[in-house]
Parts: sequence; structure tokens; C-alpha cells
Amino acid sequence: MKILKIIKYFFKAFGDLYLMIITYWPGELGYKLRYYYYRPKLKYLGKDVLIDVGVLFKNPEFISIGNHCWIDRNVIIMAGEDNSNREKHFVQRFKSDLVKKAEVIIGDNAHIGVGSIISGISSGVYIGNNHGMGSGCKIYAFSHHYRSMKDRKDTGFAGGTMVPQEKQCIIEGAVVLEDNASLATNAMVLPGTLIRKNSMLKINSVASGIYEENSLIEGYPGKRIGNRFKVEQKERTSQHE
Repeated sequence: MKILKIIKYFFKAFGDLYLMIITYWPGELGYKLRYYYYRPKLKYLGKDVLIDVGVLFKNPEFISIGNHCWIDRNVIIMAGEDNSNREKHFVQRFKSDLVKKAEVIIGDNAHIGVGSIISGISSGVYIGNNHGMGSGCKIYAFSHHYRSMKDRKDTGFAGGTMVPQEKQCIIEGAVVLEDNASLATNAMVLPGTLIRKNSMLKINSVASGIYEENSLIEGYPGKRIGNRFKVEQKERTSQHE
């Protein structure tokens, strides 16, 4: 039995070493190694996808990436179920058939910018086609809340994963970014947010809620400040009839 454990340990160590090597291997060979390594591990991986150095997938079997995408350097994408007994607060503002529970789904022609984080654990994240994401963006369908929602006076609650689970509160809610709904540098999307198609969340802004089609969103909390794309007068009138 000890020999079997030792053999398994070395096989796992070899696998971890191989993953470390290909994760940081630069250039065209690195792209190919990572693509063929993750193709059987992700739920779906389309054609012509670039997975750059330092990318981390947590629970890749819950992650789908469409065709002609670029997952840029040091991006972290997390998905999967949460079976913990932590207190949970659900934010449910809308229903959508696009998002799937516990999954992160990225459409075609998407660029996920350098150092961005997508957390689709439990409630799920959907990102549509033709998405552009600047560097340092954050999308959270699942995150720690700063206090208990059941007992707001309990100072024992903390916002970190290393405290006892009974002293953690999770806030979660599905996130949907429809086609061509994009994020500028350092933008953040909070649980329970729907951004409809052809919209843009501006630099350093925080989205929380439901935003109509063709929105330009700015601030904290993010508010619609106008149209992203110019709308002709006739089209504008028909939209309000």
C-alpha cells in the first residue's frame, strides 16, 4: 500500500510539474501546449483560442470558451459547485436561459484582459459574443459578504476564506453580459447583474443591477449615463412608443 501511495504521489507531482511548465511556457509553442492540455479538461473549448501564460482555471469541467478567443496573461476563471455550509445571501433580479448554474460560459470572439478574474462559482456567469474586457476587471457571481445578513451585529463574521465557515457569509447571484457588452479597464460586475447587448461599463466603474440595451455605464454604483452607440431620431422615437 505504501508503494502504491508513493507511486501515485510521484505521478501527481509529475503532472503538477508539467502543468507549471506549460502554464508559463512563452511563445507559439506555449499556446499550443496549453490549448491541447485544456481541450479535454474544459467543458468546451472552441477553435483558434489563445490561452496565455499564467492563466488559471478552477474546476475547468464547468468552463466553456467559444471560438476565436484570447484569455490573456494571468487571468483567473473559477467555476463549480459550492457545497459548504456557509451562510448564503442570494441576489436574484432576473431570469435568463443563457446562464447555467455553477458554469462560466464565454462566447465567440472574446478577449479577457490581463489579470482579470471571473468567479462563476455556484450561480454562474455568461459572457456573450464579441466581448472585450480591459485589464484588471472583475466579475463576481460568488463572493464574500462583509457581514452576516441574519445577524448584522455579529462582529465575529469576517470576509476571508480561512475563518471558520460558520463565520462566513457568501453573496451570490448569476451574472449575464449579453453580446457586445464589454468592460473597460478595472471595471467590476457584482452578483445578480444583467448588462444587455451593445453596452459598455466604463473605467473603474462598478455594475450592480439590470442595465438596458446600448447603455454607457459609469460610476459606483454604476448608472446609465447615456447611449453607447448613437441612435437615430426615428429609432429613438419607436423605442419609446
